[in-house]
Amino acid sequence: MAQKEIRQIDPFKNIVYGNLNLEQKYGFKGNMEFPFNIEAIGITHPDKDYFISRDRSDYHVIEFVAEGKGYLSINGKEYALEQGDVYLLPPERSHRYRADSEQPFRKLWCNFYSDTFAKIQTDYRLDGIYVFHAPECEEDFMRLVEIAALGNCVNDDEWARVASVLMNILNKLALKSYRPERSAVLASHAKEILDNSLFDNITVDELSKRLFVSKTVLTREFKNMYGMSPYHYYLNKKLSQAKLMLHNSNLSVKEISDTLCFADEHYFSGLFKRKVGVSPSDFRKLLN
Repeated sequence: MAQKEIRQIDPFKNIVYGNLNLEQKYGFKGNMEFPFNIEAIGITHPDKDYFISRDRSDYHVIEFVAEGKGYLSINGKEYALEQGDVYLLPPERSHRYRADSEQPFRKLWCNFYSDTFAKIQTDYRLDGIYVFHAPECEEDFMRLVEIAALGNCVNDDEWARVASVLMNILNKLALKSYRPERSAVLASHAKEILDNSLFDNITVDELSKRLFVSKTVLTREFKNMYGMSPYHYYLNKKLSQAKLMLHNSNLSVKEISDTLCFADEHYFSGLFKRKVGVSPSDFRKLLN
């Protein structure tokens, strides 16, 4: 018989989730001064009704399956998860993961914002690789939970320790799968340019000229790697940056619109409401 889902919907309409009663979560107040901006660290204990479904993630999700089984769906691919697996889910992508109904997983996890992590991940050619069997990472994830349990990363030393652990995990994953294929290099280079152009305006035509490829080839390779066109990736990335600025700065909606090079405040507000479900001003109110 099919498993009945207990569904709850996040007020920002970006996430649907099942029972979280057995989840131990340490939340953090964001700090844009640090290269790793932690949203939360936690442990999910075995629960057959547990699942997470994000329409478009705003942050990196990295999780370790300590025991049991689960399932992941991302970018049109399905993965069966088992003990010792690490899954690394990038922002700007929809995904869903759930516990196995008979052997629900216990997992350790961290959600965070980081352009630094994204760039190094691209340099390692790990884009488009989501699941790694890496039981050697368990100690690193346990260390993340220990750091979170002792405080809330309010000083430089604690933030540095979290960053060090996350980079250690990434290095271990990179050793398992390094792939410098030409198409991956093209797509990752395009992504790097877009990531570095959030406070500018660059068109797909300009991007293709800079990379000396046709717009058609660039769009095809980028979509194969990231599941969306360069245009939609760039737009989603700007909106995620806008969310972060609404959360962690006192800039007005107009100032954020101007900083991110939107045509004007009205266009930005309309686009934000269409994509997120609430206006920028209401989004900020919901966070406070």
